[in-house]
Amino acid sequence: MTSDVITTTITEDWKCELVAPKHQALHSRANIDPFSTDFNWFEKEAEMLQLMHDKFGIGLASPQLGYSYNMFVMNHEHLGDIGVYNPEILEYSEETCRYEEGCLSFPMLYLDVTRPEKIKVKYTKTDGKTDVETWMDGRDARCFQHEYDHLQGDLFIDKVSDFKLKRAYNKREKFFKKLERQMRDA
Repeated sequence: MTSDVITTTITEDWKCELVAPKHQALHSRANIDPFSTDFNWFEKEAEMLQLMHDKFGIGLASPQLGYSYNMFVMNHEHLGDIGVYNPEILEYSEETCRYEEGCLSFPMLYLDVTRPEKIKVKYTKTDGKTDVETWMDGRDARCFQHEYDHLQGDLFIDKVSDFKLKRAYNKREKFFKKLERQMRDA
């Protein structure tokens, strides 16, 4: 269940580190306009992109770092790495697709999630002035929706049944135990 709002104080001690899965920011709506701060978003975005790539992800939202800024970064299939500020989803296609998703906040946990295949989105670029309105499909639409959900306080683990979630956690636990045995025996 999502809390309505969390307000994170705007501070200069920005830490570009993933927070624990139970952190309040992951379960609350992001409510701070990034451009209401004096942050250099080009620098913050570069840090987020570096962390995203270091963790082999394709998207990372500010709540995953414990902040309530309404922004995320993602790797777009054609545009490359982009910053997405104050995003909106304007339209959803009726066609849906079901694919396996992961999340940097839940390492090695994979779930089959059904989402609309295409979405029409609107967001502001890093410069704070350029608005983009476009359709996204495939992997880009899926990533945008996943990161947008983070800004709403919604997580991909909330999109599956308790049974499927428990099964995925058990599968992950078996994988970790197998890896631990292999490292111990090496």
